[in-house]
Amino acid sequence: MPDIFKEFGLESDESEEQEPIYYKRKLIRIFQGYREQFDREDTVIVMGLDAATTGRLSITYYNEMPAYDFLDRIIDWGNTCRWFYGRDNENKKLYYQIETPQFRRIIEYAFGREREKFVEVDDRILKEQVQRLLKCLLERQPVPRDIMQALVLRASTPLAYSVGNREKVLSTACAVVSKYYSDRKLKGEWEDMKLDPENRDRSYLFGRLLAIYEKVERVTYKEETREPNAIRLQSAYVNHPMQTWKILNDLLTPYFPKLKPGLREYYRRLISEITEQLLEKDEKKLNQRLKETYLLGYYLQRAELNKKKVSQKEEMENE
Repeated sequence: MPDIFKEFGLESDESEEQEPIYYKRKLIRIFQGYREQFDREDTVIVMGLDAATTGRLSITYYNEMPAYDFLDRIIDWGNTCRWFYGRDNENKKLYYQIETPQFRRIIEYAFGREREKFVEVDDRILKEQVQRLLKCLLERQPVPRDIMQALVLRASTPLAYSVGNREKVLSTACAVVSKYYSDRKLKGEWEDMKLDPENRDRSYLFGRLLAIYEKVERVTYKEETREPNAIRLQSAYVNHPMQTWKILNDLLTPYFPKLKPGLREYYRRLISEITEQLLEKDEKKLNQRLKETYLLGYYLQRAELNKKKVSQKEEMENE
């Protein structure tokens, strides 16, 4: 049987297509191999045990189901709880692949703390929360809102983590937000994991703006390792978006003259387009706390801007 507490065996490299449809096909192909080992009437038993004291075991979870159904539920979880994760190739070059985060990683990033670049969580919390996620997978229950919110909160305080862990927390938060919306049959960015310029959701738009502010400042850096204002003020931005937005706008002013004219015009036009869409909203609601969808807008807009930069570099190299 597959080990549902580890990776699903979906290793890939940078040459493979990283689209949700291809990821789903890989999931089905992997688990089809397991399916062929069973007859239709075979069953699977999943049991949780806890050693409360030495020599005594208690059953904390028990579920019996058809083997085919068990495999279908793993595929469904993997197909709806997934996002892009950064990986280094043999030449230490960064590329992204779609992954389903392990239960342990989800709980560590939601409730743990970073210590010496490792994110750790109390064993008791880990056991309790992993069992909740296990029930979501096996019983097709919606992912708990408190776990999703805890991840969004952690992803909104990036300065609490080293850069590597920061990116993993962000990707895991996006994966679980995607799962949360999928479970509730709400259509959105979780479906194709691509930037949607037509999305008028207030939180999504504010997330896109945050990514642009971060990018504009980073483009002007040489080899500096300081954090952009967008990162330093992200937590405040989530809680008071309109108020913090104005502060970020002012802080961004000195960076525009450092950009090349074409790039300066591109970023200003992009900011203007999103700003116009935001100002169509009820002014009283603009400063309300952002919903979790802001993270999807932030991640996907940032990925689109980075992709554009890579494309421009490739074009110059081929000239």
